[in-house]
Amino acid sequence: MKQLSRKSRYSMASYAVLLWLLAIGFMLGCERVQDSSKIIYAPEPGTFKVGMLLPGSINDQGWNALAHDGLTAIEAELGAEIDYVESLTPDAWEADFRAYAMEGYHLIFGHGYEYQAAAIAVAQDYPEIIFITSAGASGAIRENVAPIVFRLEQATYLLGIIAGLMTQTDKIGMVGGQELPSGSSVFMAFEGGVKSVNPNAVLQRAYVGDWESIAKAKDIATTQIQEGVDFIFHNANEAGLGVFEAVVLAQDAGKTVYSFGANRDQSTVSPRAVLANAVITPKAYIQLATAVKAGTFESKLHVFTMTTDGAIALTYNPELRSRVPEEVQQKVEAARQQILAGTLEVPQIDFSAGE
Repeated sequence: MKQLSRKSRYSMASYAVLLWLLAIGFMLGCERVQDSSKIIYAPEPGTFKVGMLLPGSINDQGWNALAHDGLTAIEAELGAEIDYVESLTPDAWEADFRAYAMEGYHLIFGHGYEYQAAAIAVAQDYPEIIFITSAGASGAIRENVAPIVFRLEQATYLLGIIAGLMTQTDKIGMVGGQELPSGSSVFMAFEGGVKSVNPNAVLQRAYVGDWESIAKAKDIATTQIQEGVDFIFHNANEAGLGVFEAVVLAQDAGKTVYSFGANRDQSTVSPRAVLANAVITPKAYIQLATAVKAGTFESKLHVFTMTTDGAIALTYNPELRSRVPEEVQQKVEAARQQILAGTLEVPQIDFSAGE
């Protein structure tokens, strides 16, 4: 699988001509299907091509890695031709979307809220291509642009129950990358889970300021542990690896401290530190790509939860699960069943309602 350059591979003189020719050619090579209630797009038979813009490294073991997992699952399940680019700066976003569009990709993901405006800008020039942005808002919906939301809050609420019941100090920490609505919502749910079983618990939250600074996240987690925190939940992408390092060092010093994995099952990343995980599974990506390939995709806000074919899940570290008391696991499972039944509403921020 190749990785696109973030620089334009065409001269400015030829770019406009290629843009016009390829846009016309691709429109003629696709079929638009309409009915009275929705607009759907059916790609012409042939190689199904799916591209993805990522805000960081696929080796972060978290947010970017899970998206890459979804992309490779699309390749395996649908026989798609796939590609990704680490699109890191605002001046690259539109160019990277456009590069995929000019190469005739049928579906292009922008894995993050930050890609929303760029997707909308490029999509209007390529009405037969589907653009999907993660953690997006309903205000971004266009005929061929759709935001998706992963309700990871359902799983992080359950992690909060584990922490609230198992803490020995009643002090629980959280470490984030940057303060964004989606991240704040995940932390709100975690706090809600803690407080539902341990109203006396004191929670503290700190942010790294970016998603890559492992050393800074380690320092933050170390400080929290020194202040008595014995459970830490991170939502910091690659920087979260520093949280695991701090937890292992504390364990080596004789402290009973645990952490949780986020977005992806991180049990094997730090088998000693990670007790359980809040996971986004590849199933959401497969569902979306299958609909696009079949010509049944609807441009709307797509919300993925525990009930949408297991797109969201809680997983235990098999090496440490025995340390979670059976009564704690039973309470977690009871809450999970309530979520599935719709009788337990997890606290969260409705960030998807914006523009």
